[in-house]
Amino acid sequence: MLNQNRICILFTVRNQQPSRTAEYMALFRAVETAEPTERRLFEDAYAIHLLSGTLKKLAELARLPLVGRLVPAFLDLGWPFTRSSGVVRTRMIDDLVCDAIRTGARQLVLLGAGFDSRSYRLKEAMGILTYEVDHPATQTAKRERLQSGMGKLPENVRFVAVDFEEDNLETELVKAGFDTKIPTVVVWEGVVSYLTESAVSNNLTLLARLLAPCSQLVFTYVHRGALDGSISFQGSRRWKSWVKRSGEPFIFGFDPVTLSETLRPYGFLLQSDESTAKAAGRYNPSTRRKETGSELYRVATAIRAEV
Repeated sequence: MLNQNRICILFTVRNQQPSRTAEYMALFRAVETAEPTERRLFEDAYAIHLLSGTLKKLAELARLPLVGRLVPAFLDLGWPFTRSSGVVRTRMIDDLVCDAIRTGARQLVLLGAGFDSRSYRLKEAMGILTYEVDHPATQTAKRERLQSGMGKLPENVRFVAVDFEEDNLETELVKAGFDTKIPTVVVWEGVVSYLTESAVSNNLTLLARLLAPCSQLVFTYVHRGALDGSISFQGSRRWKSWVKRSGEPFIFGFDPVTLSETLRPYGFLLQSDESTAKAAGRYNPSTRRKETGSELYRVATAIRAEV
């Protein structure tokens, strides 16, 4: 467990600073929110408050008439497919979380919450308890920025600060009030790709033990073929180079072909698995957009099987 936790901590906090990747995702959501209503994939009024420095200035620039249209173009030029995949995956997970709550989930867990804002902006999530799990340094920065922007934090959100080198995730969740007997939806977004295979396995084992039957796990991952070079994806070389330069390189991926068999021994039954490129094709007609998404980045959902 300790080795797994040390890997997790490298992703969520570096030199006691929030994850840079989490900040970029908040930037992408803030820029998306600046889109005209009819073109918007989602609205996140909180994202801009989670930013600082240059990233916040970019988000503010995106709000300006005419010149604001240059910001997405600038981001896409520097990091092809990254922003597009990021906003599409956000919309995908929003839809999956809302569907899970409508069909019976009574708790929401954001595992490695980063600067996720679903607890505050999704109407369905506002009606249930949410547990945001992350390293204390990341949570401190998030809470300070949120309180500065919105004042009082929502009462339905419980922040579970976990120092992965010292604390036991299961113990801390239960201490915060998490009920292991009721259906839950867990969002594990933007984390799997930064863990080792053993850490992913340990986390799946822990989740299987914590979650009641019929709970849902929503997670993102990178196609393994993009990491081992067995499959060529458009823009993958520049994307992998970017995340490596940010200090948070991709090191793990699943194979979509075998994902169902991979999850089954842990007690999870795969329900859906889709690339952000395919999802973009579904969303584009209604928004009149031409978002590309990415063939290498995927969002999957699995159900905790009956014991």
